[in-house]
Amino acid sequence: MKDKRIFLVGNPNCGKSTLFNQLTGLKQKTGNFSGVTVEKREGIFSANGSEWIITDLPGTYGLGGVAEDKKIAYEVLLSRKPEEQVIYVLDALNFERGLQFLLQIIDMGVPTLVVLTMKDVLEKKRIQLDLDKLKKQIGLQFILVNAKSGEGVETLKETITKPNQFQKRARLWTWGTKEETFLKTAKQKLGIDSNEAEFFLSQSLKYLNEDPHFSEERYYLKFPEETKNWLRSQVVGKGYSFYYQEEMIYRSFFIKKVLADAITYPKSIPGSWEEKLDRVLLHPILGFVCFFLLMGLLFQSLFSFAEIPMDLIELGITNLQSIVEPYLGEGLIKSLVAEGIIGGVGSVIVFIPQIALLFLFIGILEESGYLARASFLMDRVMGKFGLSGKSFIPLLSSAACAVPAILGTRTIENKSDRFTTIMVSPLVMCSARYPVYILIVGTVFSFPPVFGIFNVQGFVLFSMFFLGMVASFGFAYVFRKTVFKEDSSYFVMELPRYNLPSLKSLFHTVFGKVKSFLSTAGQVILYISVLLWFLSHFPAEYKNNEWETSPIESSYIGRIGKVMEPAIEPLGFDWKIGISILTSFAAREVMVSTLAVLYGSEENEEGESLRSTLRTEKRADGSLVWTPLSGLSLLVFFAFASQCMSTLAVTKKETGTLLWPVVQFLYMTILAFTASFLIFQLGKILGFV
Repeated sequence: MKDKRIFLVGNPNCGKSTLFNQLTGLKQKTGNFSGVTVEKREGIFSANGSEWIITDLPGTYGLGGVAEDKKIAYEVLLSRKPEEQVIYVLDALNFERGLQFLLQIIDMGVPTLVVLTMKDVLEKKRIQLDLDKLKKQIGLQFILVNAKSGEGVETLKETITKPNQFQKRARLWTWGTKEETFLKTAKQKLGIDSNEAEFFLSQSLKYLNEDPHFSEERYYLKFPEETKNWLRSQVVGKGYSFYYQEEMIYRSFFIKKVLADAITYPKSIPGSWEEKLDRVLLHPILGFVCFFLLMGLLFQSLFSFAEIPMDLIELGITNLQSIVEPYLGEGLIKSLVAEGIIGGVGSVIVFIPQIALLFLFIGILEESGYLARASFLMDRVMGKFGLSGKSFIPLLSSAACAVPAILGTRTIENKSDRFTTIMVSPLVMCSARYPVYILIVGTVFSFPPVFGIFNVQGFVLFSMFFLGMVASFGFAYVFRKTVFKEDSSYFVMELPRYNLPSLKSLFHTVFGKVKSFLSTAGQVILYISVLLWFLSHFPAEYKNNEWETSPIESSYIGRIGKVMEPAIEPLGFDWKIGISILTSFAAREVMVSTLAVLYGSEENEEGESLRSTLRTEKRADGSLVWTPLSGLSLLVFFAFASQCMSTLAVTKKETGTLLWPVVQFLYMTILAFTASFLIFQLGKILGFV
């Protein structure tokens, strides 16, 4: 029975997520912590016929904090059941910082087991850890592992299954003499004899001392009235230094003694290649060159490497239609299944290789340590637009999806920075736009590679990414100068070491993201594809024992499209594009399945791909609908338009009001219409088609 729970706790970039993947494999699920939208991952660890639920808590440098995701670990550990335990993941190369957090957990009275990561890096740097001395001084079980290769993980698994491996310890560090004397007196008078009770007492003393870094009164309020009065009379105005900052200093004294006794460094450490690489990647000029080269490589690879698997998937969908059709006979059912369901959903599935490549690339950037450096590099630029580098990771995360990117703004303490980032995040190109962009680019920019190497399509796709980033910076500046005028926060971060990404961890990440994309977007696409099939075939009449469906132009969807066509014709769009824009509000990628259903309703040459069909589509006057100019206009429209219901919903939840999603929808829609109109009309004036 899965009633035993273990929490994975540790600093950011300590190898916690990689260890989580090693322990749980594919037995994982993603959700939100109760009452908040901060994401959590849970998985099942099985051994010796027993199962444990492993919960990966958000990485943080300590308990509590202003940002909500930093509070999560604190609240979860406070509300845990007595039998629930903690595996504390400690980066062996950042021992001092990691021990600060570990000592806080020990103070809370949590049963803990410590896992030391970066075993391979310790060996390379010739740093020696005496685990026996660590166990003796800290009083906990220490296990050294290499989370990426799995070395030491089997020992960890065996240890988890053994009894009494998760230990509690009394507070290891001491306050100053005056404070320790009072604590001893207070504990005796109040009958406090456990870690948990002492923790509540020390937090109450910080509250009574009006600690600027810790002002919660809930601990103090748990004491009886008589106890509260006694504590207040003994502490207030008596000059005690029960402060969070003082606590960190006294913990540091203890940590220094542990490090001096348990860690041996080599007499001479060779020159670091990481420092040399940082001189390039963090250079004010070369750093940006490297960043844009990496982004350019990504978008080139999306067309170069994904072309063969895309063709295979497209062929598989066509073959599936051919296999299914003979069993369905002639009539509406055959059309519904082959065109509406298989054709509609399949038109988006074909882009999975490119979406997987995108998630893989972002995963490599994050695990290698480059993503943090990109944030540091961009801080200087973003400061000119009223933001700090803290906003860059949510903005870059929008390249995967704006929804988790907006949720990621919870790490930004400054409210003006956070709200501004929420408002502009949807402008950054997301994975839901990729099927749309790739369809349009592949249709109207099908030119041979430049110099036989560089795809024009890849360059156009990179340009759309660049356009989204520039637009987000520009509107961030507008919002900071008009609505959110509070000063920006300072950006302080620790650059992680460079790491070779774990193939297993990358596989789990990409697999989980693609699975999530298919399960969420796939359902929406299926429902809308069926609805569109109905609207594009009806009204219909039953004559001579068979159904006679309406031509696409006189169907329900055709009538709706014809009504809206005059409004979008100046943008270069016809009524079918208008319908696809309308349906894509449910999910941007639905545009592709909409076009697939609409064009599948017509008499197309058997086996003809959607892109081939679009290239031959003509207006009433005989001119082509899909041209480089109209394609560019549509690309820009989708770059700016707020075509995502989920994004608006999460904006409302995060801002706590309906005002900001309405503002977000209006400014993005107006921007999209204006930009597309100008591009198409100016292009026509200049003689482009």
